[in-house]
Amino acid sequence: MIRGGPDLAGDGSPFPNAEQALLLSAAIGPDDGVKDAFDAWRSKVDFDCHLDGGSYRLLPLLYTRLANSDLDGELSTRLKAVYRHAWFTNRTFFQEAKVAIELLEGAGIRTMVLKGAPLALTHYASPAARPMADLDVLVRHADKARAIAVLRGAGWAPGPMVHAHEVEDQHALDFRKDGRVEIDLHFRVLREAPSDAADAWFWAGAIPFDFCGVPTLQPGATAMLFHVAVHGLRSNLEPPIRWIADAATVIRANGDAIDWDALVRFARAQGMSYRLWLALHYLSTSHDLPIPAHVLKRLRARGVSLVERVENYLYLGPAQRMYKPLIFPALDYWRYLRADRPGRLIMRYPAYLKRRWQSRSKTQIARAAGGYVKRTLRTRRPHPPGSD
Repeated sequence: MIRGGPDLAGDGSPFPNAEQALLLSAAIGPDDGVKDAFDAWRSKVDFDCHLDGGSYRLLPLLYTRLANSDLDGELSTRLKAVYRHAWFTNRTFFQEAKVAIELLEGAGIRTMVLKGAPLALTHYASPAARPMADLDVLVRHADKARAIAVLRGAGWAPGPMVHAHEVEDQHALDFRKDGRVEIDLHFRVLREAPSDAADAWFWAGAIPFDFCGVPTLQPGATAMLFHVAVHGLRSNLEPPIRWIADAATVIRANGDAIDWDALVRFARAQGMSYRLWLALHYLSTSHDLPIPAHVLKRLRARGVSLVERVENYLYLGPAQRMYKPLIFPALDYWRYLRADRPGRLIMRYPAYLKRRWQSRSKTQIARAAGGYVKRTLRTRRPHPPGSD
């Protein structure tokens, strides 16, 4: 069996290295080049060694492209085993996770399913081609307390990563049940832009989504592409290169449904023009995806704010940088900058720190900062393989 897990030796860049680029070419490239790209990739990797987790999660998609190719028996058997495991895991997970959607919708709380599940069920040719291990469910920010209460009342327990006094400032909370099913309950769509305006854009363009017989919503094509791209461009110890396959699938599956002008306007409004440009420029130049030239030009022409520069430094650098002691407090601060008007930052930031760190004075804030760093070292860990 081919093994998969986090590649701790790599820098976890959201852009592929040479071997990963060949694998992506085989998985999402032109039909007439799939076999050549696969043979080139296979010549550079050893299936008996540990394959990085980002590459491993692309193997079911690769199998769908090679199912009718002339592969040797052992290799075909291995890839088929990975594909069948993804099929069984997704099917089982979906049947268990849909209960959370039923609970929330039954309580009158509107839901939208983000990322993995709608991609697997409505964009990819086969649900197994997009392995996943958690369900991202968005509720309106006003329904936050009720949604938490509904899940808690049904036996879902929040993860240990976030303390009770930090809940107010989180864009999402992780819930688990029976130690198996994981729900990522979102109150804001974007971690970097936790605002009513950003959320309203996603809700306004949402479309119906039948999740295993339960009616809910999913982002429209334009919002899905934005979310996949900006979420994917974030370094991780497990190479997050699957965003490339997701974005390519969204673009090819939706054709003219993507409103490129609306995409540019939203990226500008949220201060993410440069990050979106990086994603779309890569997709255009490396995978020949049909992205209008004027879209790239308009995104690149936009100035990069100080907040976005800092975020890019943190999110796009080596993954190890993300887990240094002071990085998470820094990200907290930059998210706070986005969430409030600059003129009120000086007045409101001390109150924010007191709420986050349960402090009442400058001395206590300083002490809490030290404790926060220690807690970060103990509890902030890379996401496990297969999360998202």
